Amino acid sequence: MASKDPYLTRINRALRDLGSSISLEIAPSGGRLRLRASLPLPEGGWKQRRITTAFPYPSGVDQARELAEELGRDLELHRRGLEAFPFERWLQPTRIPGQGDSGICGQEAISRAESWWRQQRKRGPSADVTWGTTYAAPLRPLLSQKAVTIDTLRALVHSKPMGSRSRSKAALAATAVAQALDMGSEAVQELRGLGKGYSPLKDAAPRNLPADEVIVEVIDGLPSGWQWVAGICATYGARPHEALLMAEVESNGLVVIRGGKTGARQGLPLPKAWISRWGLQDKRLPGINLDRDHRTVGSQLGVALRRHGAPFLAYDLRHAWAVRAIHNPQISPSLAAKSLGHSLMVHTTLYQRWFDSASMASLVAQM
Repeated sequence: MASKDPYLTRINRALRDLGSSISLEIAPSGGRLRLRASLPLPEGGWKQRRITTAFPYPSGVDQARELAEELGRDLELHRRGLEAFPFERWLQPTRIPGQGDSGICGQEAISRAESWWRQQRKRGPSADVTWGTTYAAPLRPLLSQKAVTIDTLRALVHSKPMGSRSRSKAALAATAVAQALDMGSEAVQELRGLGKGYSPLKDAAPRNLPADEVIVEVIDGLPSGWQWVAGICATYGARPHEALLMAEVESNGLVVIRGGKTGARQGLPLPKAWISRWGLQDKRLPGINLDRDHRTVGSQLGVALRRHGAPFLAYDLRHAWAVRAIHNPQISPSLAAKSLGHSLMVHTTLYQRWFDSASMASLVAQM
């Protein structure tokens, strides 16, 4: 904070002695200086604003002070009614005062965004993968940009279809850049808003799932290690990475998932006969490198299924378990959700069409 820095405290005192209401402070990201002042708004009224400059601390203090004095003069002329306030200079989010027309290039903007993102909280071992897929990939078009502005970030998000997952990710990544470059809360809120309309639950479960006979035929033909992993996913609805890294079948037939995306839990076998069919109480794993992030490890089941000609995806085994549970009157939606390791709201939303189908079939049977 500026008030805790003796150097800036002296400069801000000198500005006040000159009758200026502007003060300097250090932006939380990038180490640049910014101006803090109460500014007029185009629609009327006044509001305290922070204006990030292009000047680093401490080497750019003199230039930032000169900029503060210029802002003070513009405010004084406006208050006296002698000149209109130059909103385009001080409130234009596409331009950083003191930076001229050069701006921050795309590569530098992405670098600052990554530094900012990693500083927000302690990141786990999969941080590199998360940054690469969720942020770096959507931001790749910025690499060729000579100057990144709010207009550049708007265009990045608008290049993706409305309501799509790619647009949601682009908006998330663009928002990180805006925050790292101190473009202001209005720019951040605007970019976040551009990404709305996508739900990760929308059509997440496919309409056509493999029949149990097809699942059995495929898993029967898998090598021992992959048979155990696929059998855990099919019998308990486990996620692929959970089966590979965290699953143990207990003597009572329940599976224990130790850790994972939603924490430790127990899971129900459905059907129970598959435990003995594939010997699931005798844990066997394929000879692959498990010392990798969850996403990479989990994807290997899909590779194995494709290699052996499976007509379905790895995650379809989890979805098939969920639909199987819907048609089993002994398993409540709440118990099924707990067994799968997600909330009841996610469960009912994700599998709504199968709940509706089961309800209709039950009504017809009673007519």
